[in-house]
Amino acid sequence: MIKKRYKIIGVTGFAHPACLIVRDASQYKSKLFLEYKSVSVNLKNTPYSLMELMSLNIKPGTYVEITANGCDEHAALQAIENSLSEGLYIEPERRGNPVGLSQKNRSSL
Repeated sequence: MIKKRYKIIGVTGFAHPACLIVRDASQYKSKLFLEYKSVSVNLKNTPYSLMELMSLNIKPGTYVEITANGCDEHAALQAIENSLSEGLYIEPERRGNPVGLSQKNRSSL
């Protein structure tokens, strides 16, 4: 099981990111869940997944957590992350990396 936290940065609402998440989740065997403000949505429960995601009313500047559990969990989570990153909807949480410093810049400190 792997779990990742993302900061929502898109400013246009959550409809398109929700569609991307459900689309990507449906292509994998792993169980996938998104949690927001202590509410969890099963991303493999289509077509209800999309409606449940939209009902969370996710806003820019807030965080969501996506959990993947199964034989292709890494690939599933990476696909979702890639889709959302390409659309500039998320920013992965980087633990242990000071804000504004890349790994390259940190090594020169």
